[in-house]
Amino acid sequence: MTYDSNTKTDNRQVSFKMALLCMMALAVIFIGGFGIFKISTQVVFLLSVVAAAIVGVISGFSLKEIDGFFLDGCRSVIMAAMILMSVGAVIGSWIVSGIVPTIIYYGLSILTPTTFLVASFLICCLLSFFTGSSYSAISTLGVAFMGIGIGLNINPGITAGMIVSGSVFGDKLSPFSDSTNLAAAVSDTNVFDHVRSMLYTTIPAMLISAVLYFIISMRYSAAELDMTVINNIKAVLNDNFNINPILLIVPVFTIILAIKKVPPIIALISSALLGTLAALIFQSGNYSFKVIINALGNGFSINSEIPEINKLLNRGGMLGMMGATALAFLAVGLGEILQRIGVLSVVLNKMNKIIHSNAALIVSTLIMSLIITILCASQYIAIILTGQIMKNAYSKFKVKKTVLSRTLEDGGTIFAYLVPWSTTGVFVTGVLGVEVFSYAPFAFFCILCPIIATFYAFTGIAIFKETNAEVESESN
Repeated sequence: MTYDSNTKTDNRQVSFKMALLCMMALAVIFIGGFGIFKISTQVVFLLSVVAAAIVGVISGFSLKEIDGFFLDGCRSVIMAAMILMSVGAVIGSWIVSGIVPTIIYYGLSILTPTTFLVASFLICCLLSFFTGSSYSAISTLGVAFMGIGIGLNINPGITAGMIVSGSVFGDKLSPFSDSTNLAAAVSDTNVFDHVRSMLYTTIPAMLISAVLYFIISMRYSAAELDMTVINNIKAVLNDNFNINPILLIVPVFTIILAIKKVPPIIALISSALLGTLAALIFQSGNYSFKVIINALGNGFSINSEIPEINKLLNRGGMLGMMGATALAFLAVGLGEILQRIGVLSVVLNKMNKIIHSNAALIVSTLIMSLIITILCASQYIAIILTGQIMKNAYSKFKVKKTVLSRTLEDGGTIFAYLVPWSTTGVFVTGVLGVEVFSYAPFAFFCILCPIIATFYAFTGIAIFKETNAEVESESN
């Protein structure tokens, strides 16, 4: 029997000293686990859950309640776990069907080191904007772009950073995005007013990112392109797959489903099944029925003479996402415990009391978003909790809620892609095969958004103030 989260409870929460003790314990576990002993991420978070549970019990919560808090967190991430497994199935089917190899093959024939980073960045921006989903862009064209980047001899970290930057653009700005609508809702803001406010940080960040990717491209274009490597990769793809442009119908179909707002699970499963059908039609001469069907669960495996191709194509399958799924449950379960026993609210409310200026208001919102993302591993919790805590402070300083909603995205949405153990960071690493610390320095858009937001905070640019009439309207 578990704790029922719907049962009315008292307002117990840990003391400020216990909250600080808990934060210090988690810091020690994170630093020791990740930095010193290089322990598995899942184990580090398991130890963190135990530490948070001990603090909760010392503060008067029963083990039954702690268990209920953890399970509530796990329930909230079930859909994300299903999406992770579905993405694994999509990747496996798209590789064995030849869809990803076909995109890589034609990409290597068309794109050059000079155009690849900028063109791919803009393509990811457009795709994520019209679908409203960074996950769709990363798990579809992102996977193919990784292969093209390897063929063009571009650092995988740079390619992955470019893919993440372009994909986050739409997830942050698109009116179709769940995080866009969530930030607007939490801030009591019209979604289109929210989008207009975000243009002030998002467009400059996008333009600067495009320039930086172009500058990096110049470095690669200055070097002589090794056509031998590219020709070898194309030869391996030709030998192992039936390369056919008709296969590109499947990605187009997936994009249409996303634009039509078909539920993600249905869209992904449909895409995986269509990929499997394509494999049975186009790749039956290369792979058996068993290999094709098993790619949905176990992923795809190839043993070519080119290690980069093996690394890129030996992936996918629902089982390939089990590590990411386990981490998602542990991370969000930990976040739920910290939230329900009051660790987060106690610490963050203390921060709220030291805000004395517009600059401190914006910077505190960004810092809170980062802290919550680190501890809760979820951009959604970061957006919701930070918005709830900071809303009154924005009213106090008569700063428009559109500035709050914009800052929630500049922090809560963005930081999730830069924290390795967040559900988003885990997703990106699982799909692209590049660690967060490897791609983060090149995810220019993600780095620039909070920097621009901070610059505006100290200069007063785009820090819109409420009129007296608006203040009176809110109070009524």
